[in-house]
Amino acid sequence: MKVMFLQPNLGAWSTWGKHRAPNIGQAQIAALLRQKHPEYALQVLDCRAWEMSNEQMLEEIGKARPDIIHIGDILHTTGGAAVVYRYNQAAKLVKEKYPEITIIAGGLVYASAPRQILRRNPWIDYCLVGEQDISFVELVEAIASGREVKEVKGLAFREGEEIVLTSYRGLIKNLDELPMPAYDLFPMEKYVGHDYWKHYTETWNSRGCPAGCNFCYEWSQFDSRGNADLRFFRARSGKLVADELELLHDKFGVKVVTMMDDCFNVSRQRMEEFIEDMIKRGLSKKVSWCFLGRAPYYLRDVDLFPKMKEAGCFLALAGIEVATDEELEELGKGITVEQVEETVAKLKEAGIATVLTWMMGFENDDEYRIKKRFEAVDRIDPDICALQYLTPMPGSPIWPKYVERGWVKFDDLKTWDFHHPVVPTEHLSQEAIGRLGAWALREFYSKPGRVERILHNRIYHPLVGLCFRSYMENMSRFEKASQTDELYV
Repeated sequence: MKVMFLQPNLGAWSTWGKHRAPNIGQAQIAALLRQKHPEYALQVLDCRAWEMSNEQMLEEIGKARPDIIHIGDILHTTGGAAVVYRYNQAAKLVKEKYPEITIIAGGLVYASAPRQILRRNPWIDYCLVGEQDISFVELVEAIASGREVKEVKGLAFREGEEIVLTSYRGLIKNLDELPMPAYDLFPMEKYVGHDYWKHYTETWNSRGCPAGCNFCYEWSQFDSRGNADLRFFRARSGKLVADELELLHDKFGVKVVTMMDDCFNVSRQRMEEFIEDMIKRGLSKKVSWCFLGRAPYYLRDVDLFPKMKEAGCFLALAGIEVATDEELEELGKGITVEQVEETVAKLKEAGIATVLTWMMGFENDDEYRIKKRFEAVDRIDPDICALQYLTPMPGSPIWPKYVERGWVKFDDLKTWDFHHPVVPTEHLSQEAIGRLGAWALREFYSKPGRVERILHNRIYHPLVGLCFRSYMENMSRFEKASQTDELYV
């Protein structure tokens, strides 16, 4: 059995510039498949890393002649749901030229909206519903042996004119039981972050988030029949995370890592274990890392900040999204504005640079609310202000309301990347939201001294200045995406 993991040639978020990393979801399921079936021939074709055209992609597939191709991503940071459009288009090209190849899709959107995907994309044979690891392995086994695929849980496929959805697949409870991702299948030397971070990669060592905000993109990773699955947080041990970074450095020369876990700092014990292992092994001098976390956990761990920096942490992200405690409660964030403000201040004091995410385009947003929100972000004063537009996703609690109102149209998804407004509000059109977004980012970075403070900060790691430089160089692309159909993913 020959299985290929395909990444078509796609871009990245408008402000991220040239940003490429291995498809970590594919690396994980490839490792599990290889563990179960070392006799299978596995291959990764990362057209983004190799900058291949569609014609070159098809030529390489023709040379390899795989039996099965997997497409899909588990990280919204690759480019939101816009990557699904790219995957679907690649699947169409492959199926037209090589109809005998079985195409399996999993991850964001495919996991939560399999019926819509299969109806619109006849060239996709199977959607993995919910968490894909075990379902993918069992589906490949069934195809290889000629066994009835209906026995595989967490699967959607066509049977004549009908779309069949097999029974619900429960979540993997212990992530420590999964093998190390199969990085050796990927062109690790080709990856780069934010234009200038060389020897770069991304990891994904936990799943779910205790908050489960009602707008969150991550709902689309899960089978909607398990309506609390996103809130079931699971994580690899801190020791295994350190093991992974050690492998990435020693075997592949990786020097910069972004922990793409939705919330890396849920467990203090895990943070302590990871930090201690990084320092004890001397990895802190070899690998620099950044992560995404929640304000209450940052504040719980303020005393760990000096050791975090010593262990190699140079940048940390927190989300506020809105600017009043009432709004935060409506979204189910489980945080306060004061907590976010203190988090950013304490991280900066410790010499760890900060990224703050915030959003516009919520149901009740008008120009006044958005400008008050901007005032709060400006006051909090993160080093990097990461603005995003609300993009409702299938499976999220807010999705049915947006569908009922006719505000959201599940079409080709090519602008569903967080950087294009895709829904109106009660008071604003998509165009008006885009104009406000472009205004807000220009205003933030026009404040006297802000750019100079970050570019010439001697306390921060040099990687911070490189990231900020890339962000500033690509700012105009965000403005274009906000107000036109210009595509960067």
